[in-house]
Amino acid sequence: MGVNVTLHPFLNNGTELNLVVEGNTVGECIDSILQQYPHMEKKLFDKKNKLKGYIEVLVNGKSTGKEELNYPVKNGDSLAVLVFLAGG
Repeated sequence: MGVNVTLHPFLNNGTELNLVVEGNTVGECIDSILQQYPHMEKKLFDKKNKLKGYIEVLVNGKSTGKEELNYPVKNGDSLAVLVFLAGG
């Protein structure tokens, strides 16, 4: 069954991406995504392997807060990786 993931278009060259991946945490799910889409790593992570400040992760519509990559997920959950963009 897996975890249903939606990735913001910014992360995938302008195209929203919907996937089903396996993992017990947000971090494991993102690792699975990066195996298929390694070009996303620089857009997601800073040099200290932390999510960049403009990335927000929601699980079932709820922010993962400070737990971010350690936030638990289970089969059937929905994970959304959002990008906060600014400009004018």
